[in-house]
Amino acid sequence: MKTWRIVGINFDHMHMGDLLKQALAHPRVELVGVSDEQPDRVWPVLDRLGISRTLFEPDYRRLLERTNPDLAILCPATAEHGEWTEKVAPFGVHILMEKPFAATLAEADRMIAAVARSGKQLAINWPLRWYPSHVTAKRLIDEGTIGELLQVHYY
Repeated sequence: MKTWRIVGINFDHMHMGDLLKQALAHPRVELVGVSDEQPDRVWPVLDRLGISRTLFEPDYRRLLERTNPDLAILCPATAEHGEWTEKVAPFGVHILMEKPFAATLAEADRMIAAVARSGKQLAINWPLRWYPSHVTAKRLIDEGTIGELLQVHYY
């Protein structure tokens, strides 16, 4: 089975550590590098997770060129999601972006277009998407079992 080569880029959002921890726990994942323009945001995460500081590269472009990853986890500030998707997509990697998707519809459209040109997938880290009850509800809607969706309330 394939081992996925993963990088973490931009530690502006606090969930980068959580996402890297989950990736490292997966038997078919290899963390091949991390990058941020501000190293002081990276060191506490690497140290807490026991990740070697040798994986750090301050220039995301050099990191992507050197490591040739399959997937890039991106955790920039929400207002920069479009910018970072457009920066990373040309390197031909799948992208997992921290939530929310984008700050505006126009930015979301830019993100979708950037990744479409690469032929890779863009996923948003929205854990509620994978809740079994949500997956089942979506399947039942798609199958026409429960009719037309008008509204969703979740508690």
